[in-house]
Amino acid sequence: MAGFDDVDDLTGTLEDYLERADLRSRIPTFIRLAEVRLDRRLNLADNETALSLVLVDGAAPLPDDFRAWRSVTGPCGEQIDYVAPHAFASSSRDPWPVSGRSGFAQGAFTILGSISLEDIVDSTDPWQFGLDNAFIRVAPCFGSVSLVYRQGIPPLSDARPSNWLLAKHPDLYLYAALLEAEPFLRRDARVATWRAMLEAAMADLTALDRDARWGRSRMRASEPTP
Repeated sequence: MAGFDDVDDLTGTLEDYLERADLRSRIPTFIRLAEVRLDRRLNLADNETALSLVLVDGAAPLPDDFRAWRSVTGPCGEQIDYVAPHAFASSSRDPWPVSGRSGFAQGAFTILGSISLEDIVDSTDPWQFGLDNAFIRVAPCFGSVSLVYRQGIPPLSDARPSNWLLAKHPDLYLYAALLEAEPFLRRDARVATWRAMLEAAMADLTALDRDARWGRSRMRASEPTP
């Protein structure tokens, strides 16, 4: 499928597919809902990025577009492993060595929502207040860490007429927006069609992404096995 140059091209194509020229004011909503749907599903190399975080007292706020972490390393490439919030809280009160995937890691990190580390016990759900003001906590206190994370899809707008997803995979935008539009138009018979096309496109893209990352490599244990 040929790419769309920008959100105006996508809007015009949606009008053509829907055979409606009176939805110009509604289409941005369909597009935004499509982005929310895709944001929950996509986990590709294309939407991974790296960021250096400066720590203050061992903590730093996460970027607004943070969705999930992939790796965290220290300023000299030290391995820093993830531990659950309640385990991190326990280790900060009574320090213990963090066993990594290859020997001992050089540190540990956890990710918290709007809850104080001091308030965490084994029974506490650290996400009970959501991901508002989410931050990373690292021990020991490095000056900075490098975070590789999955970022959200940058929403299309007049100020941002295109993004990496629209440029590389316009069919996902089209099918997802049509999937949002048809129920609004009470054309439920078309919902199954666009859902099937969206799922097929996402399956193809996931397979391509997996091959691009790993090829035909085989998993191998990093530690002795029985």
